[in-house]
Amino acid sequence: MSAADHPLRAKLAAGRTIAGIWQMIPAAQLTGVFAAAGFDFVILDCEHGAWDWSTLEAGVTACDEGGAVPLVRTPGPDGFFAQRALDLGAGGIVVPQIPDAGAARRAVAMAHHAPLGTRGYNPYTRGGRYGLPPQPRLAPGWPLAGVLVESPSAAAELERIVEIPALDLVYLGVYDYSVAIGIPGQVDDPRVRSFVERAARIVRDAGKAVGTTAMSREQTARLVGLGVNVLLWGADTWLAGRGAKEGLDLYRGVLDR
Repeated sequence: MSAADHPLRAKLAAGRTIAGIWQMIPAAQLTGVFAAAGFDFVILDCEHGAWDWSTLEAGVTACDEGGAVPLVRTPGPDGFFAQRALDLGAGGIVVPQIPDAGAARRAVAMAHHAPLGTRGYNPYTRGGRYGLPPQPRLAPGWPLAGVLVESPSAAAELERIVEIPALDLVYLGVYDYSVAIGIPGQVDDPRVRSFVERAARIVRDAGKAVGTTAMSREQTARLVGLGVNVLLWGADTWLAGRGAKEGLDLYRGVLDR
């Protein structure tokens, strides 16, 4: 599986740290804004977002046209959904709700055609350029395959998960992990930090990419120091709310009079 076959894989193989954002709002214009801003990728979030097939196709297209790689978070370990997202032209999938190594292996298989995986093959889709050559996205191993490790059970099997040959990315879901250990949202708690430190070491030692959310300079510096090389600048809804709040704060001295 050549790094040159996929733009994100090539950047990672060259030692780059790549940056993206979660998008839950199903608006292709917003996807285009993120791509134009210079993100390496946008993850169209179909686990928590309101995407349907029409808006997802528009988002994937807008991301491509803006020069970023469209990735899709599936609603869960759903092979049918992964198939459709990749047929629409997504550059890869990231699969949540992975409890163990067996589930991770099945999730990675969803991204790939035989003999690497279980994905159905049809060249006459957008992902296959409608049957017209060339068809790089149908090449063996082309889609980026990622899983989310976001629970103590998955963390306990991480050494087995990273042994999956076609796995590219392990995303550390710190928010779900914090919920699972009884401290919802406390992602800077020492117990969550310990999870990230251990997981990052295991994943990078196995030669895989490791990602998580970084929403401040302090978090970014710490995570990059741990070897995290896939950074997510929060989510679109958080970014919009943050910008709106900052705008209102500028007016406080006038509006409160």
